Amino acid sequence: MRKIVVVGAGISGLTAAIYAQRSGFDVTLCEQNNIAGGMGTAWKRKGYLFEGSLHCTGSNPKTELYEIWKDTGALSEDVKINLPDIFHAVEWETQTLHIFQDIAKTVKHLIAVSPDDIKQLRRLESDVKAFAHLQMPIFDIKGVKTQHPKRMTISGLLKMLPMLPQLGRLFNVSCKKYLEKFTHPGIRKLFRIIPDDYSSISLIATLSTWNTGDGGFPESGSIAMINRMVKTFEDLGGKLRLKTKVKKVIIENGTVTGIDLANEALTADSVIVTQETIAAIDQLFDVPLDDEWLAVLRDKTEPVVCTFIGVGIRAEFPQMPIPTWDLKEPILYAGKTINEIGFHNYSGLEGYAPKGCTTLTTTFTGDTYSFWKKAKEEGRYEDEKRILSDQISRVICDKYPQAKGNIEVIDIATPLTYERYTGAYH
Repeated sequence: MRKIVVVGAGISGLTAAIYAQRSGFDVTLCEQNNIAGGMGTAWKRKGYLFEGSLHCTGSNPKTELYEIWKDTGALSEDVKINLPDIFHAVEWETQTLHIFQDIAKTVKHLIAVSPDDIKQLRRLESDVKAFAHLQMPIFDIKGVKTQHPKRMTISGLLKMLPMLPQLGRLFNVSCKKYLEKFTHPGIRKLFRIIPDDYSSISLIATLSTWNTGDGGFPESGSIAMINRMVKTFEDLGGKLRLKTKVKKVIIENGTVTGIDLANEALTADSVIVTQETIAAIDQLFDVPLDDEWLAVLRDKTEPVVCTFIGVGIRAEFPQMPIPTWDLKEPILYAGKTINEIGFHNYSGLEGYAPKGCTTLTTTFTGDTYSFWKKAKEEGRYEDEKRILSDQISRVICDKYPQAKGNIEVIDIATPLTYERYTGAYH
C-alpha cells in the first residue's frame, strides 16, 4: 500500500487525509499542536469557551461545499446549525441598525431609517439575490484521477448566468466605493463588515451567504466539528500523530521520499503539505522553491493578521448580537486607535459559558505582528497584553454596568499566538 504523509491537521489537512485514506492509501497525519484543527479552533479558559474560528461554515445542504463537509464527517443532518435572524448590528445616534438573515427584511428596515437611500438599497437587494446563484467551485486537482469526478457542469454555469451582470459591474469596485453610494452614515457603518480595500464582491457574497441560509455555524462550534473529522479519519484506519513537528520534507534526486521529525524519519511515497504556504517554504525545504507563483505570493501578498480577544463575564447578557458602538475613549494599542468596537455574543448557546454567565469575543484586524514581536523580545509582551486587557474591560464596563466587578477572564491571542500554535507565517 502506498504511503502518504500529510503535514498539518487543520481543516485542509484533515480533508486531504480523509480522502486519501478512503482512496486506499496508508495515511499518517502529523500535527505539531496537541489538538487537531489548526486555525479552526476554540479553547477554554476558566470555564468559558472562546470560539476562535467558525462563524459561517457553508451549512446549506444544497451546496457542493456541504457535500465535502458530509464526506469528511464535519457536518451531517444530525448536527444542529445555529442560524441567527440578526447577523450584525450597529448603534447610530439613538437607533440600532440591523443586518438580518433575510436581505429583504434588512432593506425594508433600512428604508425606514433612510428613505433617501431607497434606490441604492434596492440595488443592494438585487445584487445580493443575484449572488445566490454563486457557489464555491469544487474541482478535482489537475492530473489526479478520481472515481467520481467533480467538474463545473454546463447546468452549473447556466445557473450562475443571472449574477454575471453584477459580477462585471462590481469586479473593480472596492467596498469603500460601494458604500459611498449610501447617503446615510449609519448605513455605511452597518455594512462596513469587510475591509475597505477589498472588492465589493466580498461584501455582496457575504450578505448573499447569510440570505441563502448558508451562513450558520454548527452547534458546539469548531472543536466539535474538527473532532468529527478526526473520528472519520481514524475510523477509516488513518493515523493521527499529535505533538509531532515536521522539520523537513526529505527530497532525494528530485523526488520526495518522506519527512524528517525531531527523532526519526518517516518514509512516504508522497507528502501533502497543508501548512501555511510561506512558512512551509521557509521551514520545510532545504532548497528554496523557485516557482514564479511562490515569488509573487511572498513579495506581493500582505498577510491577514488579527488580535483575538475573548471575555468571560459572570453576568447574563441578552441573547442577541451586541451592536457595534462608538467608544467615548478610544482603545490604543500597537500604534493603532480603535474608535468603535463590537462583540460576538454567545449568550444562550450551550457550552460556551457557565450557567448565568456570558462569553464575548472580538478581533482587531490589522498587521500588528512587528509590535508584538518586539514586545516579546524586550520582555514587555505580557505587560502589553495586560494594558490591552484593561482597556477592553473598561469599554465593556462603561457600556454594560452588569459587567462591573464580574469579568472573570480576558484572554488575548496575538499574531505570535497563531504563529506558535499553527506555524503560520507572520
